[in-house]
Amino acid sequence: MENNIKQDKSDKDIRELQKALIPIVNELEKDGRIIFISTESEGSVDGNYWEPVREIKGNYLFEEIDSDSEKVVELSKKISDDYQIVVKKYLDKNKQGSDILKEGERWLFGKLFSWSGFIIGEGLLNWREIEDIVQLFEDKIKEKEEDFFGYTHGNVIGDHIFLGEDEKIYLFGMRVVPRPGKGYYDFLRSLDWMILKSDNKEIDFDKIVNWMKKYLSQYDWEEIKLVFSLRCIGILGWDMLHRGDFGKGDLEKKKEILLKFIKMEY
Repeated sequence: MENNIKQDKSDKDIRELQKALIPIVNELEKDGRIIFISTESEGSVDGNYWEPVREIKGNYLFEEIDSDSEKVVELSKKISDDYQIVVKKYLDKNKQGSDILKEGERWLFGKLFSWSGFIIGEGLLNWREIEDIVQLFEDKIKEKEEDFFGYTHGNVIGDHIFLGEDEKIYLFGMRVVPRPGKGYYDFLRSLDWMILKSDNKEIDFDKIVNWMKKYLSQYDWEEIKLVFSLRCIGILGWDMLHRGDFGKGDLEKKKEILLKFIKMEY
């Protein structure tokens, strides 16, 4: 019940924010500054993805994960980068009143403890391992403070990206939320979601690492590993163990890959 109430509020907030973000996005796309547009969308009945209010012919990006993973990753990176242009223009017009450090910390540690509880309950991790990750985040925040956090979309994933037959790329479920990993969080989010939704044949541990190194070479590698550890805790703890969404492919192999990323054993 509590989760449903929170989801309803989140969906309402996104629908309200669309009124400000859609015009910004479409203006930037028209000017050739970003590659995607948007239109009014709403959460699907099952709550698993966002869909346009008006009918648009085409398909979601996730449908191409196993057939053309390189295309999916490349598009996800480009959209993630372009969304930062959207965020900047939005914030220039709507001065953000919240404290990004305070709000970012609240989200980070709240989700870390919530998601990891399900993994510990299954005996896949212990509290000591989570405490070590918490300490690493505390050290990183002490070092970088608010510069560790950036405003993002939060879900640049394959069921929020629609490839229209009109040759337009659509992005749905847009938000402006504080997240750790300034400048690269959205791209990591797209990768952890691909681990969940792929069949593990086309996308494996080494491919994910290679994509991270290829597209995020300008960022600190150990910091990237730490933020991706959080993201994989979310996939394993929340999506798989709590929600029962196992995607497709070999479940045990998926767990093995996610735990390796969580423990940062690479």
